[in-house]
Amino acid sequence: MKKSVGMLPFYAFTLLAFVFLALNCAKVTNTPTRQVSSSTKHLDRHINAVLKKEGIQPSGISVDTEFLRRVHLDLTGKIPAPEQVLDFLKDGSPSKRQKKIDQLLGSQAYVDYWTELWVNWLIGRRDDSDDRRVGLAFWVQDALTRNMPYNQFVQELITADGELKDNGAGNYIMRYDRAPAVLTSHSSRLFLGLPMQCAECHDHKTEAWSQEDFYGIAAFFGGIESEQKGYIETMDMAGNEKRMDNYLITNEPQKVIWVERLKAEIPPRFLGSTEYKGSLIKKREALAQWMTDKSNPYFSRAIVNRVWKHFMARAFVEPIDGFGEENLPTNPELLDWLAEDLIIHDYDLQHLMRTILNSETYQRTSQTNESNKDDEIYYSHAYVKPLSAEQFFYSLLQATGFERFQQVKMEGMKKQGGEDRRGMLRALEDRKREHLRKFLFLLDNGEMEEIEAFNGTVPQALMMINGDMVNDSASHEEHGSFVNYVLEKWREPAERLEFIYLNVLSRLPTAKEKTYFQRYMERSLYRNKDLAYEDLYWVLLNSAEFSLNH
Repeated sequence: MKKSVGMLPFYAFTLLAFVFLALNCAKVTNTPTRQVSSSTKHLDRHINAVLKKEGIQPSGISVDTEFLRRVHLDLTGKIPAPEQVLDFLKDGSPSKRQKKIDQLLGSQAYVDYWTELWVNWLIGRRDDSDDRRVGLAFWVQDALTRNMPYNQFVQELITADGELKDNGAGNYIMRYDRAPAVLTSHSSRLFLGLPMQCAECHDHKTEAWSQEDFYGIAAFFGGIESEQKGYIETMDMAGNEKRMDNYLITNEPQKVIWVERLKAEIPPRFLGSTEYKGSLIKKREALAQWMTDKSNPYFSRAIVNRVWKHFMARAFVEPIDGFGEENLPTNPELLDWLAEDLIIHDYDLQHLMRTILNSETYQRTSQTNESNKDDEIYYSHAYVKPLSAEQFFYSLLQATGFERFQQVKMEGMKKQGGEDRRGMLRALEDRKREHLRKFLFLLDNGEMEEIEAFNGTVPQALMMINGDMVNDSASHEEHGSFVNYVLEKWREPAERLEFIYLNVLSRLPTAKEKTYFQRYMERSLYRNKDLAYEDLYWVLLNSAEFSLNH
């Protein structure tokens, strides 16, 4: 039965209203024992001292299911599977949250999700078959697998040369067509948190940066040349064979760049007007060393601010690339300390992540009290944030049982003389990526590279109400669909209810929710009570609890 606005029974809206009410009334019921590092303890001491000074009572620690869903979304980009929730709930060890964080940081799911994040940050949301995206993704994936120190990560991107087949970092330079001004604008924003792009056309209106400052940095990127050197035969991220252009990147000596706007030649110079006097062949190396140097006041603070934003929903400096005298951080002492701690630990981003994720600050519930309900800058409770487009999509895949359903369909095709298993798996990946492309297209605001959050838009409502992925999974008659799978696997209503909640909301239903659904089934006008499970499933997928990271 397809669910649409016109077809959804009136009493299903009653169920929807109840679920929204129940989700907003959930209570914190446990406070786990926490074993944390000295860095995490320092973070919490700082936050708690500020809260005490401001007279704010912090919220309690999140329940296990709230924590588990949050950390899975933040580290792997999707909600946990039902068996992962049950295993975590059964684990009685006092350090199970710390172990879960370590397990996820060591997982392929973490590497894959953060590869996608970093590629989006570096070159934007380009088509999965785009040469630059494919080549850069393999390089980032390898760097994350090896937990490459962040300063080395940036240095290799800025200085990349040689053939792309040997050095995938060069895809960053090639993505921006080796253009000095574009590379300056993007690199300063991403790696230093400085919105220097304003100074490309005129002196910055609120900061000290001038056009000469901007083009002084741009001059370091002058003289980058490229030459096509055949092709690269590889596989894309979906496992399909791919042929890409291979380029050789070289550095040509160039003392200055000509800036038409200024009618002047500008030599390479660092911010602060110190002109570079070294080898012209190695000037990008010099720029990378200056950018990542421990004394650079922006480098480590910029990445701390970005990672903090990802986990905590609000950065110290907003927007994250808006550092400057006119835009001061909300918690400057903590930002500076975390930046220094990152340097002390050799730019280990996983150390930074563990420091944040193991903190009581991160693990607080999103439920507020009278004291902290208006707090937006002191982190007295977890700030609710919309799922990113990718988080929403991959969580929807999990909640709808998309892969299992597609495999059931493909196995049926195979019995009728269809594709082999390897071909079917490739076809499944292609279908997933095609769904994601359509999904992102619905969110297109004309600035695709800037889309981050799935903010309850009209496209979201239409996709959830009428989308094929949701409708197919909700049908109780469609063999292999999620609801059909639940109805065939379990006979008891209580077991069916529990699995649906686990699969969609990553938690068990409360006693009140169980009672309400039982009454709903008894009082509904359906002759076939299986339709009530369709309604429940549809309602949970459309709930705020599913579409938000809380």
